Amino acid sequence: MNPRRWINLSYANVATTSEKAHLASLEWAESLARGGSAEFDGDAEKNALLPLRKATSRLLSCDKDDICVGSSATEIICSLAWAFSPAKGSNIVSTRSTFPSTVYPWMRVAEENGANIRLADYDSNLYTRQADILDLIDEQTSIVAISHVEYSNGQRYDLKKISEVAHSVGAAVIVDATQSMGVLPIEASKTGVDAIVSSGYKWLRGSYGAAVAYISPEVTRDLNPGLVGFRSHYDLWDLKAERLELPMDASRFEYTTLHFGTALGLAASIDEINHIGIDEVWSMASHMSHLVIEGASKLGLEVVSPLSENERSAIVSIRPPTGLNSEHISRTLLDEFGIVVSSRSGLIRISPHFVNRGEEIQALLDALGGMIS
Repeated sequence: MNPRRWINLSYANVATTSEKAHLASLEWAESLARGGSAEFDGDAEKNALLPLRKATSRLLSCDKDDICVGSSATEIICSLAWAFSPAKGSNIVSTRSTFPSTVYPWMRVAEENGANIRLADYDSNLYTRQADILDLIDEQTSIVAISHVEYSNGQRYDLKKISEVAHSVGAAVIVDATQSMGVLPIEASKTGVDAIVSSGYKWLRGSYGAAVAYISPEVTRDLNPGLVGFRSHYDLWDLKAERLELPMDASRFEYTTLHFGTALGLAASIDEINHIGIDEVWSMASHMSHLVIEGASKLGLEVVSPLSENERSAIVSIRPPTGLNSEHISRTLLDEFGIVVSSRSGLIRISPHFVNRGEEIQALLDALGGMIS
């Protein structure tokens, strides 16, 4: 029996893994199964994360020394939260619409240290005015922790503006770019932020088990990671328990073993994006999302995602028509049409990538039209 062919229009949820990423991960796993350390020796393990650091640095137009690798975005954010360790009486600014993992680690540290959390509110479309975020920043702000793109409605923030305001009061800016890295162009240094973190299994088209982060060289050496292990020492195979000397670059946040095959696979998928060019990738994904917006509007469906050029992303969130709910619609699309979308916050979230085609968008629109007629 042939496996079912899916139309994945939900890259904001889980990507259809890049074939090159899948093969690279399989190759590593098979070599491990054949010979263990005979084929994955100490040197191979020491250097296993370099391909991903190099690929990510090209994607973000920065130096590889500014990139670190972890097993998840949450893991890296947790380590960063303890590294920055906002002081008692300071405040941490975020939004109520952000993905929980973007702010939960800061809540934990704030609870421990006696810091406060401030969350900008949203309207009926889950839209947060950027001005409301900026208004929460004051002389006591230590951290601004935000998503570059909000997961629920695809709203995109101006990172440079937020960084300028935050830095004017001495606050650091930590960005969860899981919903933008791999589809939207990001030049890390030009954003002005202190750290950018992303999972690998969404727009980057890797799989579970690998994530990446940019950490500004201006802050790296002052940060003592919250999570440490044998990889934390600058010479990881110099195994002595009586001392720990951190590397002078972002790799000080790499502390333990992970699924190196997934990391090698993510490097391969990011290299694909680099080969095409991130501007071209965004152009293609943006075109696909525009087709969704245009088609949904013709069907009389309300698009709640921001449509202005500087606020939109590749995520298109649609309010379900009266009498239907987003869970029912997404399940029907999956079960009856093999079309993958997501239900988030009561909205139908559609998130096509550069690999999608116009006929796949049309299949979605035809299915939606039949459901609401």
